[in-house]
Amino acid sequence: MRRSVRASGTWKAEAAAMSIALFTAACTAAGEPAAGHPASSPVPGGVSSPVPGGVPSRGSTDLVTPGGYGQSCQRHPQICRVQEGSVPARLWRPMSFSKPAGRCPATTGARLPDGLPFGGTAFGDGPVRLVLVGAEREARAELDVLRDGWYGRKSLWFSAPSYEGPVLLRGMRLDAPGDVAFGESPSSLAVQIPAGPGVNVSDGYRHWPGGTWVREPGCYGLRADGLDFSVTVVVDLLPPAG
Repeated sequence: MRRSVRASGTWKAEAAAMSIALFTAACTAAGEPAAGHPASSPVPGGVSSPVPGGVPSRGSTDLVTPGGYGQSCQRHPQICRVQEGSVPARLWRPMSFSKPAGRCPATTGARLPDGLPFGGTAFGDGPVRLVLVGAEREARAELDVLRDGWYGRKSLWFSAPSYEGPVLLRGMRLDAPGDVAFGESPSSLAVQIPAGPGVNVSDGYRHWPGGTWVREPGCYGLRADGLDFSVTVVVDLLPPAG
């Protein structure tokens, strides 16, 4: 049966719908997390991007860029099980987004075909893509949750069955300085995903539910790096309705 990711008026309703359609049992394995170490890397246009062991988020001493799978999977049990190791160093490729000159150039997506274990509009060109709840033709959607100083938008990353390798998720604000956090709540500034099936897999598709979290509405760049590819998505996150 085909299941769909659909937009709704409230975060609670969206979370429930996505949970029914996409979640499998969440991992609760315990383990010793890898340590994070403060660091930051400049990119063109004066925007900084997370690097291994990155700086805590502005206004928070808790959010870091995970230094390995241990810390990343502990903070994202719906994605992976705590284990040793980290993504290969070559996945930490420099971010290459440019500052927008005018309106945010949101990425154009394509509706997923029938027959997949989930539905919606997929954004990105490659084996790993993004479904942003509420976004249709373009990656443009309203923010709707303010939690501990962060606005959230429900989202789902997924990998085609043809790719089973490690993945690194990161993001940055493009029109001003600003962080992007990932997770069912704002949990880290990047996600290191190990190779293999992980926690959620359907018909060969690995899928990683959670949310995209930002401090303010604006234009943001999201990126998924694999062994031999980089997928970029520009998202326009609008102020909450009302």
